[in-house]
Amino acid sequence: MKQWRWLNAICALFCAALTGPQAWGQGLSVEVLSSFPELVSGGDALVKVAGSSGSPTVMAGSRDISAAFVADGQGGWIGLVDGLRDGDNELSVTSGGNRAALSLTNHPINATLFAGPQQTPFICENEAHGLAPALDESCATSAITGYFYRSTDGEWRDFDPTGTRPSDIEKTMTMDGKTVPLITWYEKGVINRSAYVISLLHDPAEGSLPTPTSNDTGWNGKLIMSHRGGVRAAYHMGTTIGTLDPTKGYVGGANNDLNESLIRGGYAFAGGSLMVTGTNTNHVVQAETSAKIKERFIELFGRPSLTISMGASGGSMAQHLIAQSYPGLYDAIIPSRSYSDVITFNTPINDCNLLVNYFDSAEVPWTEVQKREVSGKLTFGFCTGPSRRYLNLSPENCDSSVVDAKVREPEKWANVRCTYQDNLVNVYGIDQETGFARSPWDNAGIQYGLGPFNDGIITFEQFADLNTHIGGHNINGVIVPGQRADANPEALRIAYETGRLNTGDGGLRTIPIVDIRGYTDGFCTVAPCPPGDPQNVDVHDGYHSLVARARLMKANGNADNHVRFVMHEVGHRDPHSVLGTVVPQAVAVLDQWATDVLADKSDVPQAQKVAAHRPEGFVDACYTSPSTKIIDMERCHEIFPIGTDARMVAGAPWANDILKCTLKPIDERDYDQSLTDPQLARLEQVFSEGVCDWTQPGVGQVPLAGTWAFYTGNAEVKFLRPAR
Repeated sequence: MKQWRWLNAICALFCAALTGPQAWGQGLSVEVLSSFPELVSGGDALVKVAGSSGSPTVMAGSRDISAAFVADGQGGWIGLVDGLRDGDNELSVTSGGNRAALSLTNHPINATLFAGPQQTPFICENEAHGLAPALDESCATSAITGYFYRSTDGEWRDFDPTGTRPSDIEKTMTMDGKTVPLITWYEKGVINRSAYVISLLHDPAEGSLPTPTSNDTGWNGKLIMSHRGGVRAAYHMGTTIGTLDPTKGYVGGANNDLNESLIRGGYAFAGGSLMVTGTNTNHVVQAETSAKIKERFIELFGRPSLTISMGASGGSMAQHLIAQSYPGLYDAIIPSRSYSDVITFNTPINDCNLLVNYFDSAEVPWTEVQKREVSGKLTFGFCTGPSRRYLNLSPENCDSSVVDAKVREPEKWANVRCTYQDNLVNVYGIDQETGFARSPWDNAGIQYGLGPFNDGIITFEQFADLNTHIGGHNINGVIVPGQRADANPEALRIAYETGRLNTGDGGLRTIPIVDIRGYTDGFCTVAPCPPGDPQNVDVHDGYHSLVARARLMKANGNADNHVRFVMHEVGHRDPHSVLGTVVPQAVAVLDQWATDVLADKSDVPQAQKVAAHRPEGFVDACYTSPSTKIIDMERCHEIFPIGTDARMVAGAPWANDILKCTLKPIDERDYDQSLTDPQLARLEQVFSEGVCDWTQPGVGQVPLAGTWAFYTGNAEVKFLRPAR
C-alpha cells in the first residue's frame, strides 16, 4: 500500500489547495498558476506571490530564485520556478518579516500524472508531426517553434521572421478590436508521450511574444483546447492533433474555416495527439494530457482568462467526460456531433451489430420497415452502414500502426487488446475469470422490438424469434447466438462511480455547454428534410443531444447550462454555410456567458451562477439557413426528425444511462397485444432470468463518487475532490 501513502500525502496537499494557497503572515501568500501544486510536471511551474510589500525573496529549497519574479501590474509578483526535482520541492517566500510556503510535487513530463501505469508497448510517431525521432521509449524530443502567415490569396505559408517580410500578409481584426497581421506562432513537441501544439496570433515585428505579465500581441487572452473524433484504443502516439493541421500552422485541417474564424478573433489554440479519441478512448489519459499541455501554455503566456474546449464526435465524448471528472480544466465546452461518452456511443452500435447478424440469418421474414422500427433509427441503413466500423468490442480493432507492429513483433505485442475496456485497464481492473479487463457491456433481459410489438408493427413470432436468437458479444467481441452478454459487476460500479458514463454530474453541471448538431439522421440539402436517406445516413444521429440533456435534468433537476442548436451539415467547412456562420456566433455568446460566470465572485453555488448569467435569448434553436433561426423546437423536430436506439425502443428511459438493467419476471400487463398462455410460456422460456425493469436503477448504478481521480493500476482509485 505504499502507493496509497503517496496518494494520501498528495490528498493532504490538495485539500489545502482547495481553500487557497498555504500562507503565513499578514496577507502574504504563494500559489501555483500553471497547475495544482501536487500536479506539477516537467520540472517547472508558474508561481504567483501576493501580499508582498515589495520585491519578495523566493527560495526553492536552498536556491534563491527571486530574480525570476516580476511585478504583474496588479500588486502581485509572478515567476517561472524551474529546476524542480522529481518528487517534493519546498518553496518559501519572505517579505517584510512575513513568510509563506508551499510544497510542489513534480512529475516527469512524459510519465504518468494521475492516469496510472502507462501502456506498454507503445509506438512513438514523432516524425508524423515534423518532430525529431524519439530519444527514448517516452517519445521525448526537443520542441520546435515557427511561424505561418495567411496570404491575401487565402493560402497559409511559412513565415521566416528573420527574412524578407512578405508583401501579401492578410490582416485581421480581433474580438478586442485590434487590427493585426494574420501571422501565427506555434510550438510543437511531446508531452505525456503525446505530440502537442500551441498556436496563437503574433507578429514578431510588432513586439515580443506574450508573457505571464504582459501581452501586446493579437492574442485575446483566451485559449481553445481542441479535441478530435473517432473511437479507437491507443498503444500509439497518433498522427493527428485535434482539428489542427501541421501544414497550415495548426490552424486549418478539419473545419478549417471555423478554426480560422476563431484564430482571427485572437483565440490561442492547443491540442495533443492523445486528446484525439480516434487514437485514444481513455479519457483519463486525455485529461492528463490536456492538463499537462495547458500547464505548458500557462508557463509560457500566463493563465488564460477563459479556456474553452471544442471538438466533434469523439471529441465531444472527451469534452463531456473531462469536464465532468476533471473540473477546472475547461471553463466551457462546445461539443458538436455530440455523444455523452464512449459507452453511450458504443452501446447502440453493439446492438446494431447483433441485429444485423440476426436479420442476416433469420428464418422468420422481416421487412425493412420492421427492421428500422426495431433499431429505433430513421433507417436501418444506420446499422448496416457507418456504424459497423466502430466495433470497440473486438481486441483486433487496432490502428494500422499497431496492427503492423503486432505482425512484426508478435511476442512483444501478444497481449495487446484494442478493446474499449482493455484501453482503460487501469480504471476497470482485471477480470480474474478471463484474465482481461473487466467488461461493462451487457444486454441481458432486453426485450428487443418491444415497442414495435406493442404497436402491432411486428408479430409475436418475430418478437419471440428475435429475442431467442439475437445473442450477445463475448469478451472477444464475437457474437454468441442465444447467449446474452453479462457485464462484470465491478465494471458496472466502476463505470458509474468514476464517471466513465457521463451522468450530468461533477464539473459538467457547473459550466456553460453549447451542443451544436449538424443534422445527419436523414441527410438533405433543403428543408424540410426527408427522414432516413439510406444513401447518406451518418453515425452522428441527433438523439444523443437529448440524451445529454436528459442526464443533466436527472442529475440536477434542470439543464439551465445546456443550449442545443441543430442545423444542416452541408458545406460545414464553408464559412458562409449554416455551420460556418452559426458556430463563430455561438462561440462569441458562449465566451461572454462563461466570462460573466467567472467574474461573478458571489457566494451562490456555481451552477446558479451559470444559470443566472445565461444570455437572454440564448435558447435552443434550429437553423434552415445562416439567417433563418427557429426557436419553436416542435417545428425544429419536424424539420430535423430524430430516431432513438434499440434499447429505448425496448423501454429504456431518455437518459439511457442503464448499462445492465434490473430484471423482473414476465408480466403480461407489459404487452399491449393479447398473449395466449403458450405465448407467455414461450417468453418465460426466452427470458428465463427475467426482463428489464426500466423503472428501477441499473445494476451497479451508483452516483459519481468524486472528481480528480488518481489511478495506480488494476482499478485502484482515489478521488481528490467530491462530486459536488
